[in-house]
Amino acid sequence: MASICVFCGSRSGHDAAYADAAAQLGVLLASYGHSIVYGGGSVGLMGELADAALDRNGHVIGVIPTALANAELMHDGVVDMRVVPDMHVRKATMHKLANGYIALPGGYGTLEELFEVLCWAQLDFHTSPIAMLNVNGYFDGLTSLLDNMVHQDFLSLPHNGLLTSAASIAELDHWLKHNFSADVNTGEK
Repeated sequence: MASICVFCGSRSGHDAAYADAAAQLGVLLASYGHSIVYGGGSVGLMGELADAALDRNGHVIGVIPTALANAELMHDGVVDMRVVPDMHVRKATMHKLANGYIALPGGYGTLEELFEVLCWAQLDFHTSPIAMLNVNGYFDGLTSLLDNMVHQDFLSLPHNGLLTSAASIAELDHWLKHNFSADVNTGEK
């Protein structure tokens, strides 16, 4: 089984579809026996993802910086919680544990984490698959920006292909089956 790192918001957003998608992803990953590596929060999409996986006896690994590990944010139901000194160590720890990456809707932190693993893949620091769940077109603007980066010759077409955009849980399920079948693609790190 694989360890899938999920980047997502510590807020839920205005559309209930975001929380629903996070919960569906938690259930899906748990049903395949994949471990979830995530930011360790109990609120927003992070909490929805972890709660849904934990409700299905899924294995969840939280990685949270000390500054955020207080009673309001850290998920107390996650047994495997890694409290780290800062955000840099958090991302390095998450990457070390991950065989693949999925981004759900989120803010600056989600995008920063997503772009870091994309940049690392572009530089051949890893070969782990990367996807985003484009719930209700949340990432349409990002997809358009990436296409414009290719059009303006700041990004190659093959590097734009490092990120898979799934419009639904069903599409993401297909991506998971393709990338994490019985032979788990562990990626080079």
